[in-house]
Amino acid sequence: MSRMANGLSPDLPAFAAMTSWLRMRAEDFYRSGDADAVGEEEPALEAALAPLLRARKDLNDKDIVYLEQVISAAAQRFRDERRSQV
Repeated sequence: MSRMANGLSPDLPAFAAMTSWLRMRAEDFYRSGDADAVGEEEPALEAALAPLLRARKDLNDKDIVYLEQVISAAAQRFRDERRSQV
């Protein structure tokens, strides 16, 4: 994480372990370039919330998977609605 925060490439084994633990695709987690760049897209809602869900001690793995599915479905619906309005 600190390597990425400093603009460096992550240590591959550690990055693979982290994305595997978060059950995230690497491309959903890692954004190249300046994170504060004007007009840059935010990370997917699912990607942003996954670490928060996994950090909760009151949720078991089954709860987390369920919440990720609900959030993903809602986020996809929001994206679809926005596309149809354009």
